[in-house]
Amino acid sequence: MTEAKYWIWLSMALGAGTRVDEILAAYPDPKVLYGESRMSRTVSGVFSSAKLDRLENTKLSDAENAVRICKENGWKIYTPDSPDYPGDLKNLPDMPLVLFCDGDLAPLKNRIAIGVVGTRQPTYDSVDIARKLSADMSGCGAVIVSGGALGIDSAAHEGALSSNGITVCVLGCGLGTDYLRSNESLRREIAKSGAVVSEYIPFSPASARTFPTRNRIISGMSKGLLVVEAGEKSGSLITARYAVEQGKEIFGVPGNILNSSYTGVNRLIRDGARVVTCADDILSLFDTAFPGMLNLKANTNELPQGTPTRGEKKVSSRKPLPSTVSEDAKKVYALLSHEPVHSDEICAMTGISPAKAISVLMELELEGLIEQTEGKNYILS
Repeated sequence: MTEAKYWIWLSMALGAGTRVDEILAAYPDPKVLYGESRMSRTVSGVFSSAKLDRLENTKLSDAENAVRICKENGWKIYTPDSPDYPGDLKNLPDMPLVLFCDGDLAPLKNRIAIGVVGTRQPTYDSVDIARKLSADMSGCGAVIVSGGALGIDSAAHEGALSSNGITVCVLGCGLGTDYLRSNESLRREIAKSGAVVSEYIPFSPASARTFPTRNRIISGMSKGLLVVEAGEKSGSLITARYAVEQGKEIFGVPGNILNSSYTGVNRLIRDGARVVTCADDILSLFDTAFPGMLNLKANTNELPQGTPTRGEKKVSSRKPLPSTVSEDAKKVYALLSHEPVHSDEICAMTGISPAKAISVLMELELEGLIEQTEGKNYILS
């Protein structure tokens, strides 16, 4: 098995989400690639000029530093040649070359993993539904995979933990990053029996790009993807798109057709996603395909019909920015949409300090451009 530092070096050089299948076909061992000259790398025909530059400019010492940090914090490192690297990820043309892990991925072997995603600000019933379905699936032996965000993600993780099951949280930032403090205790609980993982170097900040990129891992680790409440512009639909491209099964909980909060998931169902009313609607499919890996229960009762909501989310066009607003305000405004984003995530994705963020968000609110919803979440007005 190749030393982890060489896989980390290659991951740092290429960047998260880069297509690596052709590169690994030419150079299965990154240690060999590290020792090659630029001419030899050029002759292979798998690197652009920009990638060749990055290979030359990326320092192995930075990768060695990442290994040291993981050792000091008790974090594991998984690479494609590690015995416990998730097998389903190896099928991705853009598979992560390294997974930094707080916890243990070994318990995932010989288990069916199901991704569960949805909006950050769901209705109360959607939270209950996500928890129940995740608890039931976990109780039957499935692993629940989600993104650790507020809303449906958290409900999915909590449901799995309530059944003493295994759940995996895939981060859009590096381990150790000061991200979403309100969920820190949940991430600690997840790591005790499952895993909190990231392909980003420890302490790497989140950005507007890192979250969509990590979504391919949520779907890639899973045999199927369940979407619970997603609006028309929900980030969950990015994960669903990855799942479709990866040939995974898509499942959806149908919602009120008059509520824009469910537009995304209802369209997925219209386009072929399987309707879910209980955990068995998901697990029975995989129990047939993978006999003996699940222990189906008789108590996976159907969900209650009809889903009360908190009210319609607003749908409006993006208003033009006044020329007087600050540069930080422009950065935050460009990030926001009609999908609620927590203030902690705004700080993580923009690099703005919490104290500065308060001022910027107030500035945008006074201009009538954004509004605060429940739980320090913000949306466009």
